[in-house]
Amino acid sequence: MTTVFDVPADLLIKKVAEEFKDNDKINSPAWSNFVKTGVHKERKPENADWWYVRCASIIRRVYMDGPVGVMSLRTFYGGKKDRGVTPEVFRKGSGAIIRNALHQLEDAGLVEKVEGGRVVSPKGRSFLDKTAGEIIIDIPELAKFSNQSESGNSLHSNFISKLTSSIENNSEIDDADKEKYLDVVSKIDEGHEHLSNAIKEFSDDMKEKHSNDVFESLSSLKKEDLGDAIDSLITSLRRKH
Repeated sequence: MTTVFDVPADLLIKKVAEEFKDNDKINSPAWSNFVKTGVHKERKPENADWWYVRCASIIRRVYMDGPVGVMSLRTFYGGKKDRGVTPEVFRKGSGAIIRNALHQLEDAGLVEKVEGGRVVSPKGRSFLDKTAGEIIIDIPELAKFSNQSESGNSLHSNFISKLTSSIENNSEIDDADKEKYLDVVSKIDEGHEHLSNAIKEFSDDMKEKHSNDVFESLSSLKKEDLGDAIDSLITSLRRKH
C-alpha cells in the first residue's frame, strides 16, 4: 500500500494544502496576512495560501515523527537569524502558528493528542495515505521513488527527532550551547545519501563509549558527551562511504 514515505514531500504537501482549502475546519486566521513565521524571517510569507501549506507540512511531520510536541516542531520550522555583522544564530519557528495549526487539525479529526505529543489519527493516516496513492497514480514515474526504503527514511527521521529532543531536554546545556547544537542538527538532511552509514558509525561510537544502544544513550548523554556525539555524526557524514 502506498504511504506518505513513498512520494516526494513537496508534491504531497501541495496536494494536501489544496484539499485543506475545502475543509471548513481549517481556515487561515485573520492575522496570518501580517505575521512572520518566526523571528528568523525578515518578511511575511509571499504565498497568500501559506497557512494551508504550513498545515499540510505539519500534518506530514506529525505522521512521520509522532508523537511529537510543539517544541520539536518549532525547531524543525526554525532557521538562521541574520544579525548583520555578528554571526548568524539559530532561532525556532513561531509556536503560535504551530499550536493554532495543530488545533485546527485536531478539530478536523486528522490529529490527536497522546502522551508525549501529537500523532495522526486513523482518519488522518487514511487521508494522507490515500492522497499519496493518488499522486502515484497521477505521476507513474514516481514508482521508482516509491521503491526507496521506507524503514530507512523512518529511521533517519526518528533518529534526528530523538537527537533534537535530547538536546532540548538536557538541563546541563545552557541556551547558547543548545542553539549551537540545534543549528548543526537542523542542517542534517533526512534524505542524505550517506545518513544510514553515518548513523551506524555514530551508534557504534556511542556503544563503545557508553555500552548502550544509541537511542538509549542519547537521552542520558552529558553536556560534554553530547557535543562530542554531534561532532562524531557530522564527521561520519563528511566521509566518503
